Amino acid sequence: DLEHLEDGICDVEILGADEAILVKAKEAFQDGDKARNPGEKWLLRGPLEYIPPTEVEILDRRETIPLDQNEGIYIRSETTGRVSLVKGQAYMRLPEEVLWE
Repeated sequence: DLEHLEDGICDVEILGADEAILVKAKEAFQDGDKARNPGEKWLLRGPLEYIPPTEVEILDRRETIPLDQNEGIYIRSETTGRVSLVKGQAYMRLPEEVLWE
């Protein structure tokens, strides 16, 4: 369903192939064939045009991090607290991951 704002204007997130947005359900709702629960987070990857429903909050806009074979980054899982090294590949963080420095 398209949610129209005043004067028929919609907020549309346009994502390129190397972009994603991290979103969170503000309340329980049916997202297509998936039931979303309050506080649930998920990642929407481009290319995509996305009109967020009123039950969804956009938390972060992310881009794929290109890493050369000699480059690396540390990623920490907010779920487990585990820190991992990612190197030598293009990487898109998962919904529960943050850059660790």
